[in-house]
Amino acid sequence: MVWNVFADLSISFIRLLVGIQIFWYYAESTKIEIGKFRTYKNMKIAPSISSTEEHIDRSHMECSRRLLSKDDICVASYNTVTRTCMLYAYGCSPSFNVSNTGTCLIRRDLSGFIQDNEDCSYYKNTNDPSGVFTIQPEGVNTGIAVYCDMNTDNGGWILIQNRYDGSVNFYQTWNQYKNGFGSLSGEFWIGNDNLHTLTYSNKYMLRVDLTDSFGNQTYAEYYIFRVSDEADKYRLIIGEYYGDAGDAMYYNNNQIFHTKDQDSTVGFNGRVCSLDRYAGFWFDRCTWANPNGRWLPGIAAWDSIHWYQWLKNEGLSKISMKIRRK
Repeated sequence: MVWNVFADLSISFIRLLVGIQIFWYYAESTKIEIGKFRTYKNMKIAPSISSTEEHIDRSHMECSRRLLSKDDICVASYNTVTRTCMLYAYGCSPSFNVSNTGTCLIRRDLSGFIQDNEDCSYYKNTNDPSGVFTIQPEGVNTGIAVYCDMNTDNGGWILIQNRYDGSVNFYQTWNQYKNGFGSLSGEFWIGNDNLHTLTYSNKYMLRVDLTDSFGNQTYAEYYIFRVSDEADKYRLIIGEYYGDAGDAMYYNNNQIFHTKDQDSTVGFNGRVCSLDRYAGFWFDRCTWANPNGRWLPGIAAWDSIHWYQWLKNEGLSKISMKIRRK
């Protein structure tokens, strides 16, 4: 009888210990996800980078604690098959590859060790001039080629659209706007797939720079800017306007993208918006902002590049749209 009671108490105690271990395992995992660490599953450091230390640990939590205890280590890679914990002091990002076996890559944000080129801010911090660079947002293994503006308002901007000479036709189809077109060193649209990837990887703001046919300049900024995926037809979420140009994109908020071959809109004049404005954009009966219209500087026309709150429908000579992480 006494033995049975003792056995029951022992089992209860063991269950309690296991429960506590499970609780702290997930609690600590949560800290790693949302605190000083970022955990990547099935990712690994590129084989060209050598580890600083290697250890055998029982779990990725032990490996992460080892990482925490060392001031000069920025990434720990834990192989769940061999239970090997590899620590790295350099080359930590963006040297990430997809792993064929189960791994937990625990990244630590240590200034001076992580070379984080997730957006143009990294190249700004390394004093690079404006130009074309490859950035690597989270979840994108191959990287995205972008044009980085290092001059406007302290720099670090990713150009998503650029117009200045009318050399590129912006009256394009859904797939062309999806994938992007033009040249990053000239006139271009970055592509709606890229817009979604970028604006869902971090919080971004939008800046629109405008120039009229006489060289006068102004700008508009939106501290909320996000583009959904293709399943939601690249719906735009935009808000918190600031600037001198006027809030011409107020009516574009929560609108889906439309092109000449995919447009369900009807403007105030009864015409389909993409046909009336000769562009692809987030139309809603139709728009006060038409960045992708015809290049008709100084000409008053609804299909011109215009920003209604500034110069009504007078065609602009230059317009550029750019985003920067907040």
